[in-house]
Amino acid sequence: MIDEFTDQRLSSSLEDRPDLILIDVSHFQFQASLQLIRLIRSKKISVPLINLVRDDHYLARVQSLQAGADDVLSFPFAYEELDARLDSLFRRASMGANHLDGTVLRHTDLELNTDTREVIRDGISAKLTVKEYDLLVYFLQNPGMVLARKTIMNNVWGQSWTGDDNLLDVYIRYLRKKIERPKLEKLIQTVRGVGYILK
Repeated sequence: MIDEFTDQRLSSSLEDRPDLILIDVSHFQFQASLQLIRLIRSKKISVPLINLVRDDHYLARVQSLQAGADDVLSFPFAYEELDARLDSLFRRASMGANHLDGTVLRHTDLELNTDTREVIRDGISAKLTVKEYDLLVYFLQNPGMVLARKTIMNNVWGQSWTGDDNLLDVYIRYLRKKIERPKLEKLIQTVRGVGYILK
């Protein structure tokens, strides 16, 4: 858990290649936590990251996710909920490691290397967060299929997820920004009233 925002401590923590990063916002200002998340992501560290916030307002959650957090949990919370969310993140990471290592998934002009977790489209590399990566892998495993919102949430966030399902729309938007190209056909398309499809 990162509870002190210093470059030296951050660098030392990341050298140990943590399995998870929990940021406890109670130790510093919320905006500082966003700065810390961006700094971690700028170092190309693809590690599950949860921001623990005091403000339950949706903007705090959205800003945390936009900065690069994979999940957000607001105080006060039950530790059982934290455990469930940790289990979900680790389960998704484990499934990816167990079933996809060394595999290159391709769809039209997009390529995802599951060994390096690198995504390339139109010759341009995109660096994804853990949850963006999980979401793209799920789409690539089900190309051309109309995927219902609940189905996507259950498979990417886990059936134990009890948060706002608008989170899916937020991550679809993030993913589109990273993999869509202005002059190329849109890959992830909305199926109104149902969900999404990878064309």
